[in-house]
Amino acid sequence: MPKFNGIELYRGPSVLDGSPIVVILTFKSSNPKTGDMMQLHIMRADMGPLEASKRKLDAAICGNCSLRHSLGGACYVVLIHGPSVVYKTWLAGKYPVYSPEHDKRIASRKVRLGAYGDPAAVPYSVLKKLTDTALGFTGYTHQLKHKNFDSRVLQFCQVSTDTEKQTKQAHAAGNGSFRIVTDKTHALPFETECLADSHGLECRDCMKCNGTSNIFIMVHGSRKSNFLNNNVIARG
Repeated sequence: MPKFNGIELYRGPSVLDGSPIVVILTFKSSNPKTGDMMQLHIMRADMGPLEASKRKLDAAICGNCSLRHSLGGACYVVLIHGPSVVYKTWLAGKYPVYSPEHDKRIASRKVRLGAYGDPAAVPYSVLKKLTDTALGFTGYTHQLKHKNFDSRVLQFCQVSTDTEKQTKQAHAAGNGSFRIVTDKTHALPFETECLADSHGLECRDCMKCNGTSNIFIMVHGSRKSNFLNNNVIARG
């Protein structure tokens, strides 16, 4: 078996704002919610995730997302952990650049698009090749209203919605959605609670978040108080 745990899938301009980004696909994960899926890490190439957030330059990979750390949002990703470790490993040259010889390994696994960063920052062709090769995929995008959003990304991603109105619009358009709520009574009739929460099912066994289902989840993570304090409740 290869000794490396990831590959550099893409390095180039962000689709969202043209800033330099790097996309790393890691093969192993100990994430208890997703299970052992491959994970896509989308980061600025010219600075680490913490620095990008502190300098408010993370729009290159997070776009318009209202949950960004740099905006005081409630994003559950702990930047000092996964994203920073992956970035430092990449800087150390421990992730080889993608080549077709990696396809066999990719084809045996399911992938989570965007362990950090929004898949809409990545060129469509890169996402298409990855999802065509992988055994299955999940993904989320918050960029529906971004001026540079490539709508083809909706082939792979749930629309991350902030309000009932946005959720209804996504549903009416035939798009999957994913929404954070503060109370289960806020759920709409066509929304299903995340099965990791309601049934303890790992994402790799559920796979509903592939752009086809309407899912809600209770606010969670170490920064959930920011969600509540900013009054970003999903009812507007």
